[in-house]
Amino acid sequence: MTRNFIESCTLKRNAWWVVWVAAGLAFFALSDIAKAGQGSANATSGGAKQSPRTDLFISGVYPHLTTYGVYSQNGAHDKSGHNECGIGAIVPWAGKLWMVNYAPHMPRGSEHKLYSVDPDLTKPLKIHPESVGGTPAGRMIHRESNQLLIGHHLVDADGNVRSIQPADMPIRVTAIARHLSDPANMVYYIDMEGSIWEADVHTLAVNRLFKKPVPGWHGKGGYTSQGRLVISNNGELHVGDYKDVLVGGEAKTPEEQGVLAEYDGTNWRIVERRQFTEVTGPKGITGGSDGNDPIWTMGWDRRSVRLKVLDNGTWHTYLLPKAAYCNDAQHGWYTEWPRIRQITDGRWMMDMHGMFFDFPKTFSATNSAGIRPIGSHLRYVPDFCDWNGRLVLATDETSIQGNPLAGQPQSNLWFGNYDDLKHWGPASGYGGPWIDDAVMADTPSDPFLIAGFDHRMLHLAIGPIKPTSAPILRTADQLPISDLPDLLAGLPRVTIDRGNWRKPAAGFEFILDKPATVYLAVDGRGESTLPPEWKPSDLTLTWNKQVKDPIYVRRFPAGKVSIPGNVFEHSKGAFGTPHLVFVRSEDGSVDSAAAVGKASVVLPNTKTAPEAPNGTPVRVTLQIDKQGNGSWTDLKTIDLAVGEPIAELLPKDLDAEWLRLMTDRDCVATAVLHQTTSRFVDGESAANKALFAGIAEVGDDALAGTVYPAKRNRNLRVISGDQQHFEFTKSGFAFEPAEADAKLAKLLHVEPEISVDEASVIVTSNGKRFRLPKGDAAYDKPFASRWPRASREVQSERHLANIHGTFYEIPLVTNGAPPAWNLMRPVSSHSKQITDFCSWNGLLVLCGIRPDAENDGHVFRDAKHNMGLWFGGIDDLWKLGKPTGSGGPWRNTHVKPEIPSDPYLIKGYDDKTVTMSHDATVAVTMTLQIDLDGDGRWVDHKRFDVPAGKPLRYPFPKGFSACWIRAVCDTQTIATVQFDYR
Repeated sequence: MTRNFIESCTLKRNAWWVVWVAAGLAFFALSDIAKAGQGSANATSGGAKQSPRTDLFISGVYPHLTTYGVYSQNGAHDKSGHNECGIGAIVPWAGKLWMVNYAPHMPRGSEHKLYSVDPDLTKPLKIHPESVGGTPAGRMIHRESNQLLIGHHLVDADGNVRSIQPADMPIRVTAIARHLSDPANMVYYIDMEGSIWEADVHTLAVNRLFKKPVPGWHGKGGYTSQGRLVISNNGELHVGDYKDVLVGGEAKTPEEQGVLAEYDGTNWRIVERRQFTEVTGPKGITGGSDGNDPIWTMGWDRRSVRLKVLDNGTWHTYLLPKAAYCNDAQHGWYTEWPRIRQITDGRWMMDMHGMFFDFPKTFSATNSAGIRPIGSHLRYVPDFCDWNGRLVLATDETSIQGNPLAGQPQSNLWFGNYDDLKHWGPASGYGGPWIDDAVMADTPSDPFLIAGFDHRMLHLAIGPIKPTSAPILRTADQLPISDLPDLLAGLPRVTIDRGNWRKPAAGFEFILDKPATVYLAVDGRGESTLPPEWKPSDLTLTWNKQVKDPIYVRRFPAGKVSIPGNVFEHSKGAFGTPHLVFVRSEDGSVDSAAAVGKASVVLPNTKTAPEAPNGTPVRVTLQIDKQGNGSWTDLKTIDLAVGEPIAELLPKDLDAEWLRLMTDRDCVATAVLHQTTSRFVDGESAANKALFAGIAEVGDDALAGTVYPAKRNRNLRVISGDQQHFEFTKSGFAFEPAEADAKLAKLLHVEPEISVDEASVIVTSNGKRFRLPKGDAAYDKPFASRWPRASREVQSERHLANIHGTFYEIPLVTNGAPPAWNLMRPVSSHSKQITDFCSWNGLLVLCGIRPDAENDGHVFRDAKHNMGLWFGGIDDLWKLGKPTGSGGPWRNTHVKPEIPSDPYLIKGYDDKTVTMSHDATVAVTMTLQIDLDGDGRWVDHKRFDVPAGKPLRYPFPKGFSACWIRAVCDTQTIATVQFDYR
């Protein structure tokens, strides 16, 4: 035991405790290493322990460097609170790469570890016996003491480790920053729950300074400069109350989620009430500056990524587009420490919302030039760094929170080069300064990045597009509903007040004056019973941000309807909410229900947005900052009437860093940019064709299968297309026969998750229908082995879908709930027979191998057992080829006047053409409407007079982009609207 460790133990003031801790640590260290084999040993299906292969390097991943959540179960996973193990921080130090992984919520420690990776990457991962686990992601190099601070651990220049015990500092270490008054000896530790601690880096003595100075419950960054400590928080789904908050308070609007705040050594001040993550500056991982260096911080709101800089005591705001929406959930859980950090060759890189950006180290309010999109990605990246000339990305790959298709959490590292990132997803992003925002006259918007994109389309509208209205409540008097199927949103509702939640919820009655279908929402926190006449539907609603209620349905004749009470006690002394009724009368009327007794009938909101007080157009001025020096020049002016949106491509040769807009009148305005790239990865290149050559084509024979990262060991469990069971071993990367497991077969069984009609692919989720392009017609029916899996969580807390020959990324909003299909983006299109897919040991696994495929470093085929799998990286999927497909909302479809079609995906596709026709005897008008942000903000895009008896074909301008598109016809007819994406 080192002298410094003994000194830290004296904080407990008991010599016997020191001896006990020393003995205990030694015992647990030896126990863990013996049982886990340095974190990599494998118990095969036969129970024999073997060391894993260390010679494998697949698409940037060394499988033997995988980290896990539990190490005391001999390779099995069976311990509560260990359902995640993302790698929260990676730092080169003392000749090695150091890292920590994290549990979901373990301020008092866990089995998660402190690791080091040897420069000889064929050596096993080292687990340090001083590990205390928890939920760590904070890291800092303290230059005066020459120590690496990472989580609760302090590592000296020789690699010796000391640890602050979670019992002494029970926090989730999210950031570590330089101290304002004693930086040579002290540092700040920032807790995810919001507390602020200080620690002596020599003695390890700790002291809590603040319990919770500012709002927010998912802390992220911390950094010191300009005489202040700046901290960030990206979530507002609170786990306590606001009584300890020193400044600010409870969120007053849906926009107030998280916080950016600063502390000058005396007082706290809220800078902005939005979701923020990284806080850093030119000194980077050293935790801050004692001088006047800038501070950079990034976050987001519903419109765009927010980048702020503190320059000479003043905050300035810049906006950037989002490539993906996986980070957007208001609770902040799905945004794990995106960073701004120095990487190879002195470059700095920024990662946020699925996009890597070049970031200039010189970034300031007077020199904001140089931010450029590199490309988008699917990998979930909590940290990255430069190590020995290679770019290293940490990941959070396999979580089992709400993910039943994985047995244990696991994450790994990716090793590669900066240029590799350019061959992943396209540099395309979306967002803008205004979305249905009240805009003041002659007040410029925040600057929005336009540099580095091939095509820049501005969608501009005056007047509310999606007017806000009073929230729909779960009961008559409280509990706002946050997610409601469109089918139910327009129906009248019947319910009663919440009542005393300490008592069973009462039933109620109402009267129908005509037959109707009644939909019943039942509190999802339990197992409330209903009479058997009520049938479950596929609908759900969500209230209070996270409670998801199932919806039951029953048809009633005219007359009195009795709704039962809810007597289920979902936790001790707490009863569920009263049921909520939606009434759908056969004639579509909204006044068919009358309340009885305490029940209330609430009619749907049918108000439309008010017209502008006069018809005078609003003049919108576009200005550009060409050099990023704050010098703005007018680009053009646009006169825009209320309700007449435009979609305008900015000049291709426009050379500028930033765009901003302002209006000449107070108004409600929307300005959204879709900025895309033509630099799609060539799926037909020789290298990329070879990468996937071992995967069977859709019409050929295939070694099919389904896969499951095992819970009982580190292996991958496999069920072949002919129902043979195997374990693909971590130790040997080989197939071993296993006993049949009926429970596993049931879990992995695939039923059709989509449907296909003549027009397109159909996805139905929570009562909403979305249409997607078709690929090869062979995908219309199941493969010879089974239906292929459509959607699955592959990176933590986000879904990957393989539908009709195209891979898609689909964000999650709540663990275990359906993904947000409205915010999906296509990744790549293919003609492969992929039956299943998952992540395992840091790798993407694809099922559906050619029977004659060669073992090539990606394909592992076993001729004896007639089974094979493909292994690669998640971002290899971009190399299948750019998204293509054909289809649309209508094909020989009976349509009614002015009734919009289902939405059809248009975002993420390159060359786009639409063909329209109908069977009317005269010309009809068809209008294409577009959804600007994926949130149902529909505007008219273009009207077409489609002649009788002759299809009308329209190629979209190069660079045109929107999220979804739909059609409206002015005549009852049989119509076809089909898109071709090439």
